[in-house]
Amino acid sequence: MLTDEEVFRGCLKNDRKAQATFYQRYKSRFFGVCWRYANSREDAEDIFQEALIKVFKHIKEVRDAKDVSAWVRRIIVNTAINHYRKQVEFDDIDDLSDDVLLPFDNNDDILMQLNNKELMEVLNSVLSELPNGARIVFNMYVMEGYTHPEIAAQLQIAEGTSKSQLFFAKKYLQEKLKKKGYSAADSIKMAQV
Repeated sequence: MLTDEEVFRGCLKNDRKAQATFYQRYKSRFFGVCWRYANSREDAEDIFQEALIKVFKHIKEVRDAKDVSAWVRRIIVNTAINHYRKQVEFDDIDDLSDDVLLPFDNNDDILMQLNNKELMEVLNSVLSELPNGARIVFNMYVMEGYTHPEIAAQLQIAEGTSKSQLFFAKKYLQEKLKKKGYSAADSIKMAQV
């Protein structure tokens, strides 16, 4: 079995076997990221394929094999965001002040108390039900760690729109999780993915 270093070196030389191994390793690691952003499994496959084409085209930009995973993740997230940026219509939710957001953010009991495995299983089943704008903002803010100013710049929307989309997504997800039987008492604190 090839090490990550050997696979990386092979990809630098356009070795097809190394590229196939790279594809299989990174698909199992990052397909879930594509799926969180996608409307369907087919969309997730398309996003992953598009991202891998970019990866193979620009892999020479990576200086060390140990940096590949973070670099690939960044390309996948950016590809997913770009995939939907032009087609997403953000609902006209009035901009919410921080006063409105703070009580909700301080009461994220259900979302903040699931472990990674539970979170991914539940979220993957519920995220696809969110409108595109809310799903993308939720993923960028909660899962990828972007700030509202960064999201606004990346998606070319107002910062208030980013906040209101996140508020809507969290409220929607909390309601769905409650219906699935999750409560603060029987959940584990959510860790950042």
